[in-house]
Amino acid sequence: MDLNEQGILLPAPLRVFDCSANEIISFKLIRSEKDLNEKNEFGPEFTHQIFGEKIFGYKNLKVDIYCLSSSLNFYLNIDYDEKINPKKYNQFKADDLVESLNQWIPLSTTTNLDLFLSKLKNENEYLPFGEQILTYELQGEKKSLSYSINRVNQNFCDDKKFVERYSHDPNWVIYLLYQQYQNDNGQICYAPIGFITVYLYYAYPEKRRPRVSQVLILPPYQRKGHGRRLLTAIYNDLRKDSRVQDITAEDPSDEFVALRDLVSLELCHKYLPDLFSKESILKTNRLTKEMVEKARDICKLNKQETQRVYEICFLQSININDDEQMKNFRLIVKQRLYEPLQFDKRRRLQLADPTLEALATDPEKRKKYLSTQYEYVLEHYENILRAFDKYKD
Repeated sequence: MDLNEQGILLPAPLRVFDCSANEIISFKLIRSEKDLNEKNEFGPEFTHQIFGEKIFGYKNLKVDIYCLSSSLNFYLNIDYDEKINPKKYNQFKADDLVESLNQWIPLSTTTNLDLFLSKLKNENEYLPFGEQILTYELQGEKKSLSYSINRVNQNFCDDKKFVERYSHDPNWVIYLLYQQYQNDNGQICYAPIGFITVYLYYAYPEKRRPRVSQVLILPPYQRKGHGRRLLTAIYNDLRKDSRVQDITAEDPSDEFVALRDLVSLELCHKYLPDLFSKESILKTNRLTKEMVEKARDICKLNKQETQRVYEICFLQSININDDEQMKNFRLIVKQRLYEPLQFDKRRRLQLADPTLEALATDPEKRKKYLSTQYEYVLEHYENILRAFDKYKD
C-alpha cells in the first residue's frame, strides 16, 4: 500500500510523485572541480526530522547537496522531470523542499554552481579551531595524510558564533577532527571530518562527570579508525583532570557502545596491564574492587564499563574450545544480564519496565531472554577482540 505522510492512500496515478527522501538525496564533499565527476557521494542515514521520510509532488526527484570541505559552504541542486499540478490532481500539492531544507542548511547556501566553485580558491583561509591535542597518520593510506584533533571551548575559540552558542554554559567542550590536505594550488587546507561534544556534569562533592553527547564521523571517513582515535584522545585528555570522576555517554547507539568497548579495552591493557592481563584475569576469576577503582581513577571508566572490559578480557584469556572455561564465561555474562531482572521482595519494588518485570516473574521467558542476550554479547565481544587485534601496536 502506498500511503503519504498523512496516512492517505494515494491513487495509482499519484504514486509516481511519491519518493523516499533517503533514496533521492545525496551529499558530496568538494575540494577540487574534479570532485564533481568523482563517484564519492553518500546518502543520509535519517531524513524524518526534515521531510518525514517521504517527499511528495515530484517525478524522478533528485536532490544534490555539495559542500566545500574546509569552509563548509553549500551548493543545492533540485532536479525533477515533473512537478504535480494541483488543478489536475484534486488539489494535491508538492512539498516545499526549499522551505524544509532552509531550516537545516546554512543561509549562505547557493544554487549557483559557478559561484560555489569560485569559493574554492579561499579554502586555505579556514584554519582549525581550538587547541591541538593530538596529530596522527593512518597506516596503509595511499596518500600520506595528516590528521589533528583539537579541543574547543571558550578558552580556545575566537569564533563569535561559537561563543554566542555556548557562552551561557561553559561546561560544553567540542573535540574536532581535521584532515590536512593540499588543494590544486599546493596550499595547505584543513577539512573537519568529525567531532564529539562533551558536557561536563557536576559530581558530588567536588568532581566532574563528563558525558559524551554527540558523535559524528563523516561517511567517507568511517570504518577507518578515526572514531577510535578521536574517542581515545578524549579519554586521554580528560584523564589528566583530577576532578574527573568517570566518563559516561548520553543514550549511546550500538555503534558507539562497540567503539567505547574497544577504547576502554585498549586503555585498560595500556594503563592497567597487571590487573587485566591473562594471568591476572584467570587468577582472580571475578571482577575485583581494585579493578573497579583503578579503572575509574586511571582510565575514567564507570563500574558498568569496567565490568564489560573484564568480561572481554576473560573471553580473551580463555580457550574458547574448552567447555568448562566457556561455561564460566557464560555464567559471568548471564549474572550481569540477570541483575536488572531481580525483584526486590523485601521492599516490594516493581521494575520500571513492564517487559523486564514479566521476565523477572516468568522463568521460561527469562531463560530464553538470557540465552538470546548472551549470544548477542558473545558475538559483540568477538567483534571487539578482532578490532583489538587489528589495531594492536
